[in-house]
Amino acid sequence: MVMSRDHPLGVTMGAWLISYNGSPPAPEEIMQRVREDVPCSICLDILDDPVSIECGHKVCRGCLAAHCSSVSSQTYRCPECGHPCSKHRMIPDTRIKNLVEKIGDTPQEGRETERGRGPSSDPALSLQQGPGAQPAPGRPVQLACLDKEGDLILDEEALSRCLEQGGVGDAPVCLVSIIGEQRRGKSFLLNYLLRRLQSLDARDGSWMGQEDELLEGFEWRADMQRVTKGVWAWSQPFWVLAKGEKVAVLLVDTEGSMDIERNKETSIKLSALSMLLSSYQILNIRCRVKDPDLEYLEMFVQVAEVVGEAYGLDPIQHLDLLVRDWSSSRVLGAQGGEQHLRHVRQMLAATSPCKHPKALEMLKRNSTRCYLMPFPGKRIVTGMEGTLRGMDEDFRERLRDYITAVVGSASRHVQRDQHGELLTGTQLAAKIKNLSDMMKKHCFGFSSPCQMAITFHNERAMDRARRDHADFLREKDGDSRTLISCLKVRPSKMAELFAERRGQLLGRCRTDMREPAPEKAAQLTELEEEFTGEAETFLQSYGKRFKEFVIAAGVGAGALVLAPVGGAAGVGIAAAAALGMAEAAALGAGVGAVAGICVGGGVGGSISRRDTMRAEATAGQREQGDGTEEQSDEAYLLLLPM
Repeated sequence: MVMSRDHPLGVTMGAWLISYNGSPPAPEEIMQRVREDVPCSICLDILDDPVSIECGHKVCRGCLAAHCSSVSSQTYRCPECGHPCSKHRMIPDTRIKNLVEKIGDTPQEGRETERGRGPSSDPALSLQQGPGAQPAPGRPVQLACLDKEGDLILDEEALSRCLEQGGVGDAPVCLVSIIGEQRRGKSFLLNYLLRRLQSLDARDGSWMGQEDELLEGFEWRADMQRVTKGVWAWSQPFWVLAKGEKVAVLLVDTEGSMDIERNKETSIKLSALSMLLSSYQILNIRCRVKDPDLEYLEMFVQVAEVVGEAYGLDPIQHLDLLVRDWSSSRVLGAQGGEQHLRHVRQMLAATSPCKHPKALEMLKRNSTRCYLMPFPGKRIVTGMEGTLRGMDEDFRERLRDYITAVVGSASRHVQRDQHGELLTGTQLAAKIKNLSDMMKKHCFGFSSPCQMAITFHNERAMDRARRDHADFLREKDGDSRTLISCLKVRPSKMAELFAERRGQLLGRCRTDMREPAPEKAAQLTELEEEFTGEAETFLQSYGKRFKEFVIAAGVGAGALVLAPVGGAAGVGIAAAAALGMAEAAALGAGVGAVAGICVGGGVGGSISRRDTMRAEATAGQREQGDGTEEQSDEAYLLLLPM
């Protein structure tokens, strides 16, 4: 392939070769580098039927069509720079198209060239789609809903799409979540966060949109009716860099958990899930920090500590108190927020005893800050669809500053465990699924933070017992893998050992479990049945193994003892005595006869006839089960040399 000096591919290759130190790179390395320089701004894969838009960026025609379909107005914002563009202005770029086709014709090890069938050149940025499917634009998806009884139902498929696909599963994640009272503008705020994340390259306020651009994304409306139900997340991650590593930023919208009509158990469940689904937590507050807000914060911190201990996480990595509709002073933003936070801490510390000690401790942490937002303006609250034109100027300015600060610091607030290690999307999803299972399993375990702590403690006590029982089973299984060690313990004795260990573990668990625990008796019964089932399964296979080893030992002993009168006769005797069946008797007599020594045949036949009668006498007992095991053990052990 011959390229002119000003050809885009030639420029890319030339620049890279000049900067390359040492020996020239292999051709496949060059092509890989070029592939990385011609991605679509939407799907992040190699361009397919590329078109140029007004700002000069290039995207796939299909991706742009899908992107525009999610926008109701005649304009949309470039997904790369945020510049407003018209839906009707997309110019085919034949030069780039030819370049991409040539790249596609170049073989690449481990990659399918058909679009949509292989991973992108950057696995951290690839979106998992079906074969040939066009990538769908981001949209809100419901992760959890509340049923009529107030139980939280997790949609594991939706959770997996958000946290385990599109490269998020192997990447560190930052989850920005907003909690607080209903109808206080949580979804409104998230939609402006969404706009900012969709225009990460914007260096001015252009990311906020045009004056009359409708606010879209998470569902919201300016009235008193609840909109968000359950827990929602934006389906598409936003990628930012943190110390050279890509971090997936996800937005989470939570139903108001401070509602008057909401029972406390449901609030606790929502708070517990929100704690796992956030590394950057925003508590939305109206007018000023009041006692009900501190009471809720006290409960939330307690829940976060319980969940953090249960799942090895740092509870509430970062907390913003976002005070809306502030009117008590002219000082706004971060400066006013610091003054108000200082006042709240002083007020709490002055009471004796402290009414909300956990909240006070949280407010003293360096990871907690406060930000004051003014009233947005009458046109916003009376239904101006969230447009910039409907905002008061000071509100618009504070909103821009706050959103910029949140997005700018997102990469520093990735989800970590209690040891400071980064958590990937897959690891976090596993913890959330485990919490959901706990909520389903323990219907009385989330009535209060204290009861929640008891529930987690008791579950850990039961898990320890399960692990110890599994270790005991593995130990006995390993010890019985050789003939000598297995024959030392009869099946009936092994059953006694398992019963003894089961009793020890259940007794310890009963002592360790805390009260009050309404489900304790049922849990212990379930645990006992679980251990009994595991023991029965093992003992069945152990009994078979024991008999096989006895037969092997008997055959060897028979051959050794009767070798002077006919080795084959010894084998026949061993088989007859070991099997105790009519077929074994015939085998013993036959093998003894062909040995050529009458003594061997006679002895083999005599023993075989004796064991045949014994087998017939005990055949009925064996089918009845438990009472025959000891006789069986003794019969097999008769074969062993004394």
